[in-house]
Amino acid sequence: TFLEPKVTCTPQVATGKLKLDRQALSLSIKTQSHHLQRSYSNQFHSSSLYAPLLDGSPNSPVRSEDIPVFRLDDSVAQVETSHLNSGTLQQDIEASGELGIILVHGFGGGVFSWRHVMGVLARQVGCSVAAFDRPGWGLTSRPSRKDWEGKELPNPYKLETQVDLLLSFCSEMGFSSVVLVGHDDGGLLALKAAQKVQTSMNSFNITIKAVVLLNVSLSREVVPAFARILLRTSLGKKHLVRPLLRTEITQVVNRRAWYDATKLTTEVLSLYKAPLCAEGWDEALHEISRLSSETILSPQNATSLLKAIEEMPVLVIAGAEDAHISLKSCQALASKLVNSRLVAISGCGHLPHEECPKALLAAISPFIHRLLHKPE
Repeated sequence: TFLEPKVTCTPQVATGKLKLDRQALSLSIKTQSHHLQRSYSNQFHSSSLYAPLLDGSPNSPVRSEDIPVFRLDDSVAQVETSHLNSGTLQQDIEASGELGIILVHGFGGGVFSWRHVMGVLARQVGCSVAAFDRPGWGLTSRPSRKDWEGKELPNPYKLETQVDLLLSFCSEMGFSSVVLVGHDDGGLLALKAAQKVQTSMNSFNITIKAVVLLNVSLSREVVPAFARILLRTSLGKKHLVRPLLRTEITQVVNRRAWYDATKLTTEVLSLYKAPLCAEGWDEALHEISRLSSETILSPQNATSLLKAIEEMPVLVIAGAEDAHISLKSCQALASKLVNSRLVAISGCGHLPHEECPKALLAAISPFIHRLLHKPE
């Protein structure tokens, strides 16, 4: 558990700036081989913090049409940590039970995707922060159909199965209440978990206090079209398909997702390529592609989902230059939720946790602090 003085600042439209304590962080990069056998990763400890290395971004116009948009720029988004008492925060957490923040990555990501924000967020808000690799991604094993069917287990790649896995993970970590932070289709997973807790018998004994959605759409096919074509090719020819498929996934997850391509370093690319070398990765991706229609909700299902959690606090975060999910789409999503706030990050594409981590933290930390200290 990380404890840090409370953050009181909130993003302001008028100034567009927040103040930052530029305290240096220790940097300890763990090699990919160190994690090869891990199916999930729990809280970061101080010895494994990743420093937020990505700096500023150019300004860009941000439209505000349906609902107000709080605008942040990663080059100026900063967090003020003075005038606060960490002891008070710890007492509040203990009084309300163990609260955790769970980070749920999207298509092509993994625990490594959160390296710039995970430890810092834990220190800023004084809560445990945990993340895990979803089935088929990161460095999890890639079970084949015969593996789960032979043991009469549910398909681990199905969205509903992953909802149960997510809630079980929260319970296993010892959290009584959580804030779910989901990116891309990980956001849909977070929403469905909240819906399940709100509308059914909660056998997991988990309370979901809020949801944070990063670049989320309820009507987007997450598996790119060319990859779907390749995946329909006979897997008997996979020695021919693999290089093309690996290249296509890497291109979509990275080069087309970043607004400022100069921030996409060789080191970042290697992190995203490594999971595509795990045994059975292509078979797992084939199954994910086969089930990808689950991420495209019908209007009726989308309405039902949002209705179930409409009064839950929701923070919707958009990259103003996201080439995959438009700001207008994020505005429309936020407008359907009674208790929502929308933050658009200027000069940011589809991966705010990679491209603009400081601005992302400046949006999330105050939101969570308001939850922690809201009178019952």
